[in-house]
Amino acid sequence: MTEPLRIASPSDFLELMPFLLGYTPENALVVHGITNVGLAGPVMALPLPEDPTQWRLIAEAVAPEFIHSTRDRGIDIRDVVVCLYRNPQPGQSPEATAHLLGHMADWMIDAFVSFGDAPVKLVLGIAGNQWWDYSCHWPGCCEGEHLPAGDHPESITAQFRALGRTPGRSSSEIANEYRPTHTNAARHRRVLDEVSADFLARNRTPRGRLKDLRNGNRIGDEPAARIILGLQDRRARDRALSWGPEEDLPYERQLWADLARRCVPPYTELAPALLTLFAWVAWRQGDTATARLALREAMTIDSNYVLAQHLHQGLNQDVPVDRFLEVFGTTAVQDQAEDEAALRTL
Repeated sequence: MTEPLRIASPSDFLELMPFLLGYTPENALVVHGITNVGLAGPVMALPLPEDPTQWRLIAEAVAPEFIHSTRDRGIDIRDVVVCLYRNPQPGQSPEATAHLLGHMADWMIDAFVSFGDAPVKLVLGIAGNQWWDYSCHWPGCCEGEHLPAGDHPESITAQFRALGRTPGRSSSEIANEYRPTHTNAARHRRVLDEVSADFLARNRTPRGRLKDLRNGNRIGDEPAARIILGLQDRRARDRALSWGPEEDLPYERQLWADLARRCVPPYTELAPALLTLFAWVAWRQGDTATARLALREAMTIDSNYVLAQHLHQGLNQDVPVDRFLEVFGTTAVQDQAEDEAALRTL
């Protein structure tokens, strides 16, 4: 953009966020840093738990993580803007949801104040199609305003659209690609029950299944369950990391998304491996918004899932995808050589 964007109001920030993230957030906490030269700086987004009793701990953890990550990248933050997104629960009004978000707003402000590095300029709450500014202290002002339509020719949205940019899909639309649903859940659960009760090492590799997908064939329930269980082994998962030709990527993406959707309760804890493999393929395709959301979902399920943490950190630090690609390719070749050497000793 040749001319800098002029952010003149809280609603301008709300229009800006989907363009910064690459998707429209829902049920999320978004922290945006404004640099000392007045430019849009780093942005951090993570899911806002459904249970409000967890919010205070989230606020106390996010402030130092955001400041440390920006400092490690050599970025000086002048101000912080916080956006809290929550869809009203059934039977709950946007006003009641906004009141609930007000507690999180206070905790976010306190967390950044106690950390002492950057003041919070704005804390905005978005409930349904309305927004509240918790940093505005004028009675009746900035309460329940409708989200900007973006149809004004000088709006932030119009400026981005003129450059061919779009705000992207909502986070829930993106998650539909890899998140389990109630459809066929009972069948997936039954097959995982049966296979896990008598799990065999055979059919653990997904490579042969890519050929099925190329030919337009669906993966059978039992082979899918065996792959899911097999990929819980770190070595098997690492060998499945995509490092081959780009023409395989759409099929690999389809495979990992399909397997992730099969991780229905009580097998949700099996999903991080599939979500991480899916996110890596999305990153290779340049779909960083989807990659971030999938990695966040993996870390939400298992906060100690190391590969997801490394990839997420690499995304946030703008590490070239080729650097990871080289590592994964080298590791795969070494593993194959070790396996062949082991077979020769039999």
